[in-house]
Amino acid sequence: MIPTLGTVRQGIDVAALKELAARKGPCVTIFIPDHHPGAQAGSRRALVRDMIHRAEALLQHNKALKAHAGDLLTPSAEFAESEAAASGGPGFAIFAAPRHCDIFQAPGIEGASVTVASHFALLPVVERVYTPQDFYVLGLSTKHLRLFRYRGGVCEDVPLPPQVPESVEAAGGFKAPDHDLENRSTAGVSTGSMKAVHFGTLSDREAANEYMRHFFGIAAHGLKETLKGAPLLLAGVHEEITMYRRVSRYAHILESEIAGNIESLTLQEIGRAAADAAREHYRKAGKKALAEFREMPDRARTLGGDPHQVLRAAAAGRVHTLCVREMSGVNGHMERELDTTHFGNEDLLNAVAVETIRHGGEVFTLAPGEMAASNPLAAILRY
Repeated sequence: MIPTLGTVRQGIDVAALKELAARKGPCVTIFIPDHHPGAQAGSRRALVRDMIHRAEALLQHNKALKAHAGDLLTPSAEFAESEAAASGGPGFAIFAAPRHCDIFQAPGIEGASVTVASHFALLPVVERVYTPQDFYVLGLSTKHLRLFRYRGGVCEDVPLPPQVPESVEAAGGFKAPDHDLENRSTAGVSTGSMKAVHFGTLSDREAANEYMRHFFGIAAHGLKETLKGAPLLLAGVHEEITMYRRVSRYAHILESEIAGNIESLTLQEIGRAAADAAREHYRKAGKKALAEFREMPDRARTLGGDPHQVLRAAAAGRVHTLCVREMSGVNGHMERELDTTHFGNEDLLNAVAVETIRHGGEVFTLAPGEMAASNPLAAILRY
């Protein structure tokens, strides 16, 4: 039974990616780029139709798939005639397989493409899926602490909870959390004005650092209930970010950050900076995974080089972490037990990535400069 095509889904998240990775082929993947204002009227619908015709041609020329062409493409063809296919806006991705069709928004897709393979073409969307898309941004400043929520490219102000002071001066009336009371003067800093506290032999700079430490300690403690385990991106000057990381016990602070005071930035500018920092967080995690692969003493738990060998390990659920070099398609015969198209020539790197995701592994795409073209795969095995 062909599923009824619903509305375009907002975006591919981790759960949807895993669901797509679990689908059995043959799999048709169609990417349609953003439709910018001023583009020729009707050109997007024509582009969608063209991609579907290309997919049909690939299926019709394959004896094993010819009979399935109608079932695979009918929902996509119906979508091509809808208003959603013709209207402007972000790009989208069509994923069609036997008894399955899903369409997701996919802004930023570069160029239209169609793929018929044993797996969906998921490698082009891995980075956007695993890059944090829902997190908080904390603008650090001793004069004005600010909190924002970033979701799907949009940044908005969030009021500070009552237990969080918005400045060092305001922090003078707050009691420090118990874990932040060590190494303090006997006068304490829990009540009254911060300016009334005397630190004896501390220099002015040391005193300022003590004020900041106290302030950020209260803020970190008071924000836990609001954050509730969500990722947190820090924005501020280096000294402030370093201090906050030192006093905070929050386990979900992103490795990347927004450098500089954001007080003068608009929400749109903060949103763009947050999006860049989120991508950098994903990239840093990938670099750490590659470094772990290279430094791992037990080389029996690493694989690279032969895509077929890595693919077999991924299909068996053995790949825990996978690094893939961007823009490095490696075509070859699909492993027999995974082959649902019998084309004889498929993208093996994409297949490795999909099988890794299918079995709960992590996948990182790295820039060409990070990995050699001759060795575009690096896998850390579970066993």
